[in-house]
Amino acid sequence: MARSISSNDNYLSRLLKYIPSEIVMVFVSVEGVLRSSFKENPAYLEMGLWILAGVVTLLTPIWLWRVMRVKSFQHLFLSTISMVIWMFAIGGPFTFFDWYNQSLGAVVLPIYTLLVPIITGGKEVG
Repeated sequence: MARSISSNDNYLSRLLKYIPSEIVMVFVSVEGVLRSSFKENPAYLEMGLWILAGVVTLLTPIWLWRVMRVKSFQHLFLSTISMVIWMFAIGGPFTFFDWYNQSLGAVVLPIYTLLVPIITGGKEVG
C-alpha cells in the first residue's frame, strides 16, 4: 500500500503521487457541507474552513506516513505543501482575505508543479 515514487515514473505520474488525493477528497466533501450549512453565517463559515484547512494540513503527513507507509521526509513535506497550495488554488478559507483572487491560485499552482521536480532533482523518493 506504500505510495512510492520511482525514477521510472514519468513526470505526471510522479507529480500525482505528491497530491494526497484521500485528504483532498475529505477537504472537498467537508468544505461543501460547511458552505451549505453556514451560507447565512459567514463568520462561522470562515472559522469552519480555517479549522478544516488546519486539520487536513496536519493529517496529510500523518496519513501518508501511517496509512500509505511513506517514509521519505521530503515526500511527506512536499505532499503537505501540495495540500496547502491546492487549497489556495481552489480558494478554501483563503477566499476570506481581501487580497485573495482565484487567479493567484491559477498562477501559484502551475509554478509549484514546476518547482517540485527541481526540488527533488529527479531523485527517487517515497
